[in-house]
Amino acid sequence: MNRKLRIEKVIIKSINPSLISVKDVSEEHRGHNSFKEGVESHFDIMLVSEKFSNKSKIQRHRIVNDMLKEEFLSDLHSATLKLYSIEEYTKN
Repeated sequence: MNRKLRIEKVIIKSINPSLISVKDVSEEHRGHNSFKEGVESHFDIMLVSEKFSNKSKIQRHRIVNDMLKEEFLSDLHSATLKLYSIEEYTKN
């Protein structure tokens, strides 16, 4: 299973988001020190979940980073996170 699918699977199992978008943007980092050919290392992740209600931005990031701990231990270099409560997402 590729990393994108593993990330989606762990997020869905952990918080069952209302909306999930996981995009592999590793190729956009070609030429950077952290780039490794053929490795899914950089992701943009957008989530909408009731689990983020009444949580600060840092608390939300900690929740997701904890979920992805195993991936960060094996060549995941960065995950850009956009995390919204359902109320925040529907307002915009």
